[in-house]
Amino acid sequence: MERFIIQPSENPGYWVCTDQINLIMCIFKEHDFNYTQQFKLLEEFDTANAQKLATFAREMGDWLRENHYEKVF
Repeated sequence: MERFIIQPSENPGYWVCTDQINLIMCIFKEHDFNYTQQFKLLEEFDTANAQKLATFAREMGDWLRENHYEKVF
């Protein structure tokens, strides 16, 4: 299983990227990732692990930049 998947959103012009291992997703507008990103948790998350959540979000952003630059910027 791949960690990240990306697919078009139901909302035209937007994308959904999902971290299938850590169960978070990010919805963002095409070519406007930095200003429109919205992360959502797909299951309960222990707030004591907030640092891990920030790491997962950064790793997703890195993956998107490396693999889907044309959608992000």
